[in-house]
Amino acid sequence: MPSQTIIIGAGLAGLSAAYELVRAGMDVQVFEAQERVGGRAYTVQLSAGQYGELGAEFVDDNHTALMTYATQFGIQLDPACHFSDDLYWFIDGTLRNGMSLTAEQSTDLDNLYVKLQSLLDEQQDPQQTLDEWLDAHPIAPFARRIARLLASSLFATDADLISIGFFAYFTGISNRAYNMRVQGGVSRLVDALAKYLGERVHTNAPVRRIQQTDNSVSVSVETANGLVEVVAHSVIVTIPWSVLRHTLIEAPLTDIQREAISSLPYGGVVKTLLQYPHCFWSKSNFGIVLLEGEYQAIWEPTFAQMGAEKILSCFSGGNSSLKLSDRATDRAMAAVNTLYPDAPRVISSRSYDWSADEWTRGAYCYFRPGELHRFDPHLMQPAGRVFFAGEHTAPVEYRGYMEGAIRSGQRAAQQILNLLGE
Repeated sequence: MPSQTIIIGAGLAGLSAAYELVRAGMDVQVFEAQERVGGRAYTVQLSAGQYGELGAEFVDDNHTALMTYATQFGIQLDPACHFSDDLYWFIDGTLRNGMSLTAEQSTDLDNLYVKLQSLLDEQQDPQQTLDEWLDAHPIAPFARRIARLLASSLFATDADLISIGFFAYFTGISNRAYNMRVQGGVSRLVDALAKYLGERVHTNAPVRRIQQTDNSVSVSVETANGLVEVVAHSVIVTIPWSVLRHTLIEAPLTDIQREAISSLPYGGVVKTLLQYPHCFWSKSNFGIVLLEGEYQAIWEPTFAQMGAEKILSCFSGGNSSLKLSDRATDRAMAAVNTLYPDAPRVISSRSYDWSADEWTRGAYCYFRPGELHRFDPHLMQPAGRVFFAGEHTAPVEYRGYMEGAIRSGQRAAQQILNLLGE
């Protein structure tokens, strides 16, 4: 029996799992359906040597797995913004941050955070959506609007869909210390991992079937010459379950695993980068602005980049993103003009719709009422020789983050090493 592991997907989860296994002396082959590696990490270049992220972007101060990899590959992190001074809400035509809220607004927001924290402390997962929970509790109107903004801008879904139990895991965005970005773009880290793995990574190679026998696992890989069967000791599946549900799996999955694979929802995201000839806002850092409309968040990724030009990242999440289609760039410019009517003309732009990508079919996972406690114990469990990684299988507080993808890949690699050591 071949003593190798097949890894399906060359995003950060798959590359991290492969990296750890190769360092442990394992023979690994990685199959990626797309022409590029990185999955939902996608850095693009704009004019004047500047860059932006069409996919994953932020690194928090507790994202130690990513930081460790960055250090190993000599990659620096840049500051992004500081909470709460640089987090703004644009509501009723007024731009406010935590320092400029009225006393009543500040109290209302604090009360919301306290109630959400109590759900975490009590490990509750009520059979309620965020909307239903807001209606069932005395939450002030201002705090309700902020909560609904957070659902779309953080979780890429809508308040009438997301479980309040999962929503509570944002753990009080106003209390976070700071955010960072990967200097030069996230793709630097992706490329460093892929370079280490070398010819073990195969692109344009979608996997169409996974089949386990008693002593091995085979996968059917689509190539230019037709389907090819590859046999290994084990396989790690790192692709989103929104994609996996379209792949034939013949393995000892539990009923709950099959249900989760077939139904775990993924939020919709359109991310648009707008490059302007100069800074047209008054403060030194644009920060992060949450607003109501087709785009729910706007921030500046060029805070630490050279050049007079400036880029704004515009984020549309949930059902709003599904309606943008080819109007994304125009609607993003309209959102910026809502904040700054005198904004200059855009000199370049890029946009990406993650729901329209057949190899992601959405941005990142969320949970409907009751699903978090029902699915959670099964998401990271292997099915025989089939192991799972990806942000959806990470510890709950890291889901939707690059940190979650990396940690899940490391965990799956260790599960395989443990199996071989038995």
